[in-house]
Amino acid sequence: MKPPEGFWAHLEDDNNYDNLKLVLSDGVGEEVLWLSALELAGGLAHLEEDDLLDPNASAWSHEAVEIPETRVSAYGLAQHHPRLEGAYRAAQVELYSTPGLLLLRRVVEDGGDILEVTTPNGSVYTFAYDQVRAYLRPLLPH
Repeated sequence: MKPPEGFWAHLEDDNNYDNLKLVLSDGVGEEVLWLSALELAGGLAHLEEDDLLDPNASAWSHEAVEIPETRVSAYGLAQHHPRLEGAYRAAQVELYSTPGLLLLRRVVEDGGDILEVTTPNGSVYTFAYDQVRAYLRPLLPH
């Protein structure tokens, strides 16, 4: 699969294919980061959980703002989760090199979710969340 623009990843064949080289680019410069493929898979899995954070809530309050609604369909009971535009989920992944944390934030938008990636030096890259997930699927453990 073709990588999203400005996002490239490669698994190294040493260490049981756990070393992931991640290259992020803004079109002018690029950052090369090394991290565990397993850790990145865990961070992305956390972004799939149901606890959305309200961007308008206090930074000290981390209560879930999504209230699930239940509806009955022809196939039985189904859960419906309202989409709160601007709400987000966040995760962090430890890097091997450049030392520090890679911050991942999935922001819910009306036209599709956005993945914000913040590097230890403060650079923020944005990508279409679904494109990144589809691209990384064959590289990450399930």
